[in-house]
Amino acid sequence: MQNEMRKPKVIAMILEEISSEFSKELIQSAVNAIPAKENVRLVALVGKYIDRANDLESFQSYKKIYNSVFRLDELCHIDGMIIHLGSMSKRRKKVIKTGYSEQFQRIPKVFIASDIEGETVINYDNESGIREAVDCLVNVEGLTKFCMLGGRDDNFDARSRKQIFIRSLSENNISFSDKNYQKTDMSDASEAEAEKLLSKNPDVQAIFCVNDAAAKGLYAAMKKRELIPGKDIFVFGFDNTHMAGEIFPTLSSIGADHCTLGQKALEVLLDKMNGKETASAFVPTRLYGRESFHYEMYDYTTLEMIQMDSSFIYRMFDDCLYRYRNTYFDREAVNLRRLFYEYISRMLLCMKQRYMSAEEYQNISRMIDIFFEKGAMKYTDATKLLQSIDRLQNSMNTILKRSASNSMINRLFSRMKDKIICSLEEQRIKENNAMLQYQKKLQDFIIICSAQKYSSAKNSDRIFRNINKLGVENAAVYLFNLPLKYDPSRRINFPEKICLRCVVRSGEVYLLPEERRQIFLREMFTRNELPMKCRGYAVFPLFYTDLIYGFLLCELTNDIYKRGEYIAMELGNAVYLEQKSKTLPVHS
Repeated sequence: MQNEMRKPKVIAMILEEISSEFSKELIQSAVNAIPAKENVRLVALVGKYIDRANDLESFQSYKKIYNSVFRLDELCHIDGMIIHLGSMSKRRKKVIKTGYSEQFQRIPKVFIASDIEGETVINYDNESGIREAVDCLVNVEGLTKFCMLGGRDDNFDARSRKQIFIRSLSENNISFSDKNYQKTDMSDASEAEAEKLLSKNPDVQAIFCVNDAAAKGLYAAMKKRELIPGKDIFVFGFDNTHMAGEIFPTLSSIGADHCTLGQKALEVLLDKMNGKETASAFVPTRLYGRESFHYEMYDYTTLEMIQMDSSFIYRMFDDCLYRYRNTYFDREAVNLRRLFYEYISRMLLCMKQRYMSAEEYQNISRMIDIFFEKGAMKYTDATKLLQSIDRLQNSMNTILKRSASNSMINRLFSRMKDKIICSLEEQRIKENNAMLQYQKKLQDFIIICSAQKYSSAKNSDRIFRNINKLGVENAAVYLFNLPLKYDPSRRINFPEKICLRCVVRSGEVYLLPEERRQIFLREMFTRNELPMKCRGYAVFPLFYTDLIYGFLLCELTNDIYKRGEYIAMELGNAVYLEQKSKTLPVHS
């Protein structure tokens, strides 16, 4: 029997499309914000946006069955909910707002990017970042011809950002008409819409994209026309996702300042769950300048350098490694912000004294090595950090000129740049090796599951014995005793109990004996068989055509964000083939 005292508090995070950069960073920032002392488990219930105008019938059917995962927010034990409605259907919004049971209504909830009245809502302060960008483009760059690649009419942020952008332009006496606007589905498949916008506005000088994903489509359309973002047309997006720093040329983007949406929502929800008074809040935003729209967020004077002003060093760190401050760390973790200050201030001191000993050179070199070895590159994008280092190096060389310490300090700057390049290359090699390994394991899984000699009921556990070959490190597989047949004309009714077939811990598979498999569906997220060290999980439905077999609950890792849905599809196919060999009856 499970120890009730050790059961974690479960927070369900409800949103769309787990593979999108926005969803990934929203979920991860909430997971990172869970205090170490809190026994909290965050479970992402992520569905699909159904575009009834553009989705083929087969895709609509797939997405409707996939969205059966949303039923778990009413049936499973949940202590709190973070909800990003996005563009979910009006029916789903009504379900979340009113619920089907009194118990569901009592669950503390925090909504993200929403305008639902009477609820605790965490929204971006869209206005501050957009105004900052428009003011710079108009008053500094002197631009007058603007366009916007917008979003869906049923999306709260898309509507808000359009209104603010037009208002900001109007206040600067810049006209904006329907010709300057093009709606998108807010995905990276927005190339066709971007083409239309460019065709209607051949003389456009700056384009605001409703989010970073839409900007990716704009980049593709501009490439066809041999237009370069940042040179031919200024481009900026919204959300400041990792993709903004990885796309070429790097994308300027408006993002959260000081704390993220996920972090703020998690903090407010925990207060709400603990009985504290809470209120809706806005998360401040700022513009993060990159190559598509050069914009410096920190500045310094020669006097600040000479006096080794600590505020300027920390401003540089916060601008370059902007994701660091939104991450929670163990006490044992190296404080990268403090380490950065330490070696930069020592370099400035040597510049001021015009002398650097060999011992001090070795000490600073060692600190630089530790800085990058402890993962500094996770919190920034390479181009931004390289440009800031170049800027600081040029300033120092202007002051030092031909002093004795000049060569040593320049060698330290070169060391930093080399570390950035090496870190990127090591990451690429690591990702490539991981992909090759994953492909080999997946091939082995498919061969094992399709082999004829294993088709007997005696060997039916082969799927679960080899589930780690699908790339899951920590996970659990739950199956219904009999598959459920999806009927679009009526609401899905899940049974009260479900089978916990296997658990994966640190890559090791453990099959549960028959007498321990049956559990109540409501206990899916609180089981102690799951590794307690894992704070974040995602749920994927297991189905084949219109037959729903159960759920895969797995730890949130980069691989799961990218391939979790595919893994669930392969597992669903394997279960279908295995159960087909038994000719099991089906619930209708």
